Amino acid sequence: MRALLELVRAPAALSVPGDTMAGAAAAGRRPAAGLALASVLLYWAGMALNDWADREADAVERP
Repeated sequence: MRALLELVRAPAALSVPGDTMAGAAAAGRRPAAGLALASVLLYWAGMALNDWADREADAVERP
C-alpha cells in the first residue's frame, strides 16, 4: 500500500477535491462528493501513467 501511495503521490492530490468543489461553487452548483472522488482517482491515474511513460528516462536520471 505504501508503494502505491508513493506512486500516485497521494499528498499532492489533497488540492484536487478543493478545485472540483470551487469549480462547482463558481458555476452555482452544489459540490458533489462523487465528482471530487472521481477527480482524485483520475489525478492518481495520470500520475501513474506519467511514471510508466517516463520509466526509461527515470531509470537513468533517478535510479
